[in-house]
Amino acid sequence: MDASLVISADLYRYWHVDYQNGAIRIVCQDGRVIQDELADRHRPTNSQVATSTFDWDNWWIWSTTTRNDVILTEGFNPASPPPLNGRPAVYLDQNRWRTVADVLHEPARVKDLSERRAAQDLIRLADGGGIVLPLSTGHLLETAGLHGDRRYEIGVAMAHLAHGWQIRNPLDLWKHEVDRSIRERLGGVEKAPVLYPIVTEPGALFGTDTSLGITDDTPEIDKFMAMLTMPSVILDVLVDRERIPKNSLTKWVTHHATITAQIHAEDLPKEQRRRLARRRYWNENIAFYTSAYRRLMSSADFPTFSDAELARLFADSPMVGLVSELFIRRFIDHMGKWERNDLVDMFHLSSAAGYADYVCAEAHTGTQLREAQRALGRPETVFTTLADLVTAVRRDGARADSERAGSD
Repeated sequence: MDASLVISADLYRYWHVDYQNGAIRIVCQDGRVIQDELADRHRPTNSQVATSTFDWDNWWIWSTTTRNDVILTEGFNPASPPPLNGRPAVYLDQNRWRTVADVLHEPARVKDLSERRAAQDLIRLADGGGIVLPLSTGHLLETAGLHGDRRYEIGVAMAHLAHGWQIRNPLDLWKHEVDRSIRERLGGVEKAPVLYPIVTEPGALFGTDTSLGITDDTPEIDKFMAMLTMPSVILDVLVDRERIPKNSLTKWVTHHATITAQIHAEDLPKEQRRRLARRRYWNENIAFYTSAYRRLMSSADFPTFSDAELARLFADSPMVGLVSELFIRRFIDHMGKWERNDLVDMFHLSSAAGYADYVCAEAHTGTQLREAQRALGRPETVFTTLADLVTAVRRDGARADSERAGSD
């Protein structure tokens, strides 16, 4: 595409991308039609996504699959905050998404009637403008383990109900919180950059360290093309025909199991074990903090932190407070077993519990997260059943547009 094109709703009505034929068609407000070849970098191979159409009047993207499923994605405006418009963000763990997908495609599959009704209500709220259901990198990783029609059903349901909303990559949120923590210690928090955690920004779930994200320096035409094509990229990952084998993460599991065994071998009282576990978590992740401190101070020095200072440092951060608490609890639980899924669950669910309004998680990590919120004096927003989740969401006033209109 010509980089000199003006990005303006006054000029354009629709931009239509045909991935199957590698073409782009622009319909102008004055009726003119411009056609061009789609750049190679925007052409997926063996994709189940057929087309994307950007509607300039409504600022959203319609995507169609090769099976004629239609997905609506809310557009991104880099000049404005995320348009949540009062909608709470509800994060679903992957197994809860499976329940919702089953109810969307064939409700009878869900035998638990309370969970079925809760999923139906959640779908009503998501489709009706009552909530947003952001996706994460963790969802893409977990969906990659499926294949065939089952994967397609779940992937389409997730893309359909998420409407383009994402929670930023946990690594970006982690780095942002570390930066803010160091700035607070240095007394310069007023200069801290603003980072919105739940957004429609193209590629936010993949992270700034990848080529799929955008930055302030990205040219406007590239930002626009990213917004236009990213829904198809995510949809294509969700419904890919091929299963991607899961990494066993043997080294990560063994490393953390060894730490747990070492702390248990010290045979200390519980509070001392907690302090030791907190210090070990700090030592494992101190590089994030030293890097931020040295960047902000242009100095090779780094302060020391007492146990009490570390506890406050972690507790004051939305995500780090929770993820550090999960690691501490698992480091001192010698009866627990470290699993490969812990890496995804602990970081993605902690970031969700730190920034989304509600979370529905699997029982083990969900219960620990809720206990961590309680220990930190935070509102308990993590649930382990859809029924409990939806009860809380409804109790707090979430309504679909049609319900609000009916009560006016």
